[in-house]
Amino acid sequence: MSALVISAMVTIPSCNIIEECGTCELVTENSNGDKTYGTPLPFCGDALAEKEDASPVTINGVTTYWNCY
Repeated sequence: MSALVISAMVTIPSCNIIEECGTCELVTENSNGDKTYGTPLPFCGDALAEKEDASPVTINGVTTYWNCY
């Protein structure tokens, strides 16, 4: 039995079984510091990493960025 478990652990990569997931919302902040929050959405794996690594974008004094938790 233990040989079967060890064999499964070696042949099945754990990162493919369990993906890291989180919830992210788009935040918009104007030049006065007023914030508007978008609808929180679930993201997993590469999509979550992309949101977490995204840099804030500022256009005409309005900054948008992702807030993930």
